[in-house]
Amino acid sequence: QIIARIPEEDWKDEVQIIGWLYQYYNSEKKDEIFAALKKNIKITKENIPAATQLFTPDWIVHYMVENSLGRLWLEGHPDEELKAKWKYYLEEAKQEPEVEAELIKIRTEYAKLTPEDIRCIDPCQGSGHILDYLFDVLMQIYEAYGYTTQEAVQSIIERNLYGLDIDERAAQLSYFAVMMKACQYDKRFLKRKDENGQPKVPQPKVYAIQESNHVERYVLDYFCNENTELKEAMDTIVKELYDAKEYGSIITVTQQNWDMIDARFREIREDISLYKEETLELLPLVQVVRVLAQKYDVVVTNPPYMGINSGNIKLYEFVKKNYPDSKIDLFAVFIECCKNMLRRYGYQAMITQQVWMFLSSFEKLRRKLIENQTIISMIHLGARAFEDIGG
Repeated sequence: QIIARIPEEDWKDEVQIIGWLYQYYNSEKKDEIFAALKKNIKITKENIPAATQLFTPDWIVHYMVENSLGRLWLEGHPDEELKAKWKYYLEEAKQEPEVEAELIKIRTEYAKLTPEDIRCIDPCQGSGHILDYLFDVLMQIYEAYGYTTQEAVQSIIERNLYGLDIDERAAQLSYFAVMMKACQYDKRFLKRKDENGQPKVPQPKVYAIQESNHVERYVLDYFCNENTELKEAMDTIVKELYDAKEYGSIITVTQQNWDMIDARFREIREDISLYKEETLELLPLVQVVRVLAQKYDVVVTNPPYMGINSGNIKLYEFVKKNYPDSKIDLFAVFIECCKNMLRRYGYQAMITQQVWMFLSSFEKLRRKLIENQTIISMIHLGARAFEDIGG
């Protein structure tokens, strides 16, 4: 039906069509979940994706990316030709002299960045719509900086783009979207080979968040191989990712010695042990923690909207303990979480519900934002911004 009923032109440069399909694929389940909620049946971790998935309209994605990643680059590398490509880019407002002096210092920091330095993440990636446009803008930045198309595509996959989601299928679609975007720019991307004639296709760092609940002690012991430092690192990773699908990207993790862990995985790949395959299943856990442990220049996302009282008791207690100033709703928790992911002078761009601006229950969050961050631009959309919802 996808092939027969959807015109071919709708697929051209529109890989996000997959995201639309997935949202509507989940729509019946979503209705069931909210009907159950009226009977006081809480939303379990398995049902959070279907309950909270909402496809972000194109223009909103463009506005967020152009005024975060685009602004970060132009502030340090003024380029009128590049700016002209970004329809939703907002010019800097006129500032007082002392503010302008501070901005000059910040722009000096941005000017030190090369395209390879910029890390971008969508911590609630869904089917990859935001990553898709981040890829486009990164390509424009790389090409303006003098990279070839092939060099740019490879570097974006390897260095710039990161994504996470609790939904396994959504993460697969996101991976697909990023790979198709790479193929759009570099027709031979999937056919590249190394000097030995072996396939050489870089893998996107877009992952489904994994839980450590299933990890057996003997597997950990084999991996750590009586190395005390490795044991401490892996025990911490397993502890931090226990029940991780309950919490998603709002988990706080510990930075580890990744070179040491990578070296052990390389040893295991060459091993002939009976435990080899089971031990390699630890890799997805390490990948997720590694992404969560990094700091980013740009965080762009459409977070889940869910009142914390609708979730189960584990999520409720976790949020209350770790995000007391934003505990009312997951979207507000993600405002804080995304801020914590940023490097100094980084940008976060989000679409959120409007209530955080007005209700007394969000007063502490508002104070925290005003005192610790700078709002560069904000659009109050009002009703009908999304076709799917009335509010």
